[in-house]
Amino acid sequence: MKKSNILNPDVSVFIKLLDRGFKLSVPADQEKYYRDGYEVFLHRVEQHKLKGKVYGDIEAIALTSIECLVALQRNQEQLNDLIMAFRSRVEKLDETISSAIES
Repeated sequence: MKKSNILNPDVSVFIKLLDRGFKLSVPADQEKYYRDGYEVFLHRVEQHKLKGKVYGDIEAIALTSIECLVALQRNQEQLNDLIMAFRSRVEKLDETISSAIES
């Protein structure tokens, strides 16, 4: 099968942290997220490093990584709350429809 026939071919994304570079192979439809995420990550690392010159490279990267994980956890919690609210509304709607059909 040729690469052009593959529904979601991989593309290369280069990420550089400190003195190391990483060439990642990511699904083409997710390339935008990797590139945008990398830029935002680097910007946040720089913000930490400039904050009173307290943090070095490693500390700034670590803090940014932790912030990303916390944001993901917070978003997961919000998503779970929305799913529960949606299920509750669907159950109420189902009860209302069932009551209307029975009447």
